[in-house]
Formats: sequence, C-alpha cells, structure tokens
Amino acid sequence: MQQVKLESWSAFEGAIQKVSLARQDLEQRNHQDLPALLFRGLGSSEWGLETTLERPHPSEPCGGTLGLRGYYRVIEASKPAIETFSGRRWDKLPTTPEFEALMDRATAKELLSSVLSPLTEVYEYLAYLRHHGFPSPLLDWTASPYVAAFFALDAPPTQSQEVCVCVLLRGSFRTASDKADLSVVGPYMRSHPRHFLQQCWYSVCVALVNKDYVFKPHERGLSGALGQGGELFKIIIPIKERLTALKQLDLMNINEFSLFGTEDSLVRTVARRELLFRA
Repeated sequence: MQQVKLESWSAFEGAIQKVSLARQDLEQRNHQDLPALLFRGLGSSEWGLETTLERPHPSEPCGGTLGLRGYYRVIEASKPAIETFSGRRWDKLPTTPEFEALMDRATAKELLSSVLSPLTEVYEYLAYLRHHGFPSPLLDWTASPYVAAFFALDAPPTQSQEVCVCVLLRGSFRTASDKADLSVVGPYMRSHPRHFLQQCWYSVCVALVNKDYVFKPHERGLSGALGQGGELFKIIIPIKERLTALKQLDLMNINEFSLFGTEDSLVRTVARRELLFRA
C-alpha cells in the first residue's frame, strides 16, 4: 500500500491525477486496457478494508465466520419479510436447495464470479441488502473519488484525526487461489437507486473450502486482485480540512441528499448548509 498524506483539501485533486497518470503509464507499458480506478472513503486513516459482516458488535457472534452457503440460507429466509414491506420482488432468486446444488458442482478452479455469473439476481439482491444495512460480505466502492471523499468526511468518529480515500489500481495478470479470491463486480445490475447515484462497484473475498466459499478479509486476496503492477493507494486527508472539503463537494452537488435521495437525507443536507456552511 502506498500512502499519500495531504496537507490540505486543495491537494486532493492533484493526488487523484497522479494515480490516474500511474494507471495510464501502466497501460502503455503493458499495451492493454486496464480496469477503471475504484475508490473507497474511510472515516479514519487507521481503518482497513473491512466488510460490515466483519464488524459485528463485540457482544454479538461474528458474522464473518459464515460461508456463502450459510449466508445464503440467512438472506433467503429474510426475503419474504423484505418483499412484504419494501414492495420489491426477487422472483428469480434460487431457493436454498437450488443454490446449494450449484455450489456442489463448484470446483477449486472456479472463481466465485464464474459460479454466480448466470445468477445476476443474486448479485442484485446482495447489493440491495448491502445498501439497506444488512450485514454483508460485499465491500462497496465507487467510480468517483469525490463521492468516496464525501463518505470519508461525512461523519468520521470524533477521535479521528485523519480520514482517507483508498484507490484500487488493478494491473494485468490478476490471479486467484484457494487461499483467497478477491472478485470485483458491478456496476451493470438492477438495484436500489443508490447503486447508481453513488456509482457503486462491489468486491468480495472468499476461499473455497469443502465446496463452500468462506468469506475472508480483503487483505488476503488483495495481491492477486491487484495483479502485475497494480497497487492500493491510501490518500490521507487531515480532519481539519473537513469543512472546506464538504463545502466544495456540496457545490459539486455531492452531498447526502444527492447520494441517498431520501427525505431524511434532504433535511440533513439543508441543515448542514444552514447551520454549518453559513456559520
């Protein structure tokens, strides 16, 4: 991981440009197109790439010990209640026996993405749950560095001195192993409007163990996902620049309302403009 420490918010765009130039240079040297850069904002520069399934309350069982089979049983059991109250339906979602039959045909050489590739509704349902707070093995990314910066700066912990934006630069010859396979999916799926407003992509890291994909920390599959010449950058922004950055992002129409589109987010955005930005 390459850390880039900024002294001020005004240096953020220059840092993003440097990473973009590094990607262009890598493309020219490899004579091939590379995937687009992906960004993730973190409210503390000390945080790692952890999914919500890896961050349970200390008094609760650790959801991160689940494999895909067990997790799928949980989300399928949750579907009737979610469909009833949301008005949405996932009629093509496989039943648990159908999904487990698919898993039984998996081999150690198959990636998670290839196993699930015909089942787009599974990805869509997983993304919907992730956006609504269901503990998820998906780690969300965005194609926009400014959206990522907003999420980093929006509501950091009070003790945070620095926030950061992680940048995923994927090179060539990306690999996977039985130890950990980090797959990136998106953005072309039907999902909640937030998926498009936030320009979302998703990653998941697994290892194939006894015909079950066991969820693993992203760090274990990161080197294979980065590939040759790839790198993870961490752009660190001092918390003292929060107000300056949020003001500029709001002028770019990057705020809670533009990214969530709810009445609650509208009220909070207006309140921030009137109480914080005008102070």
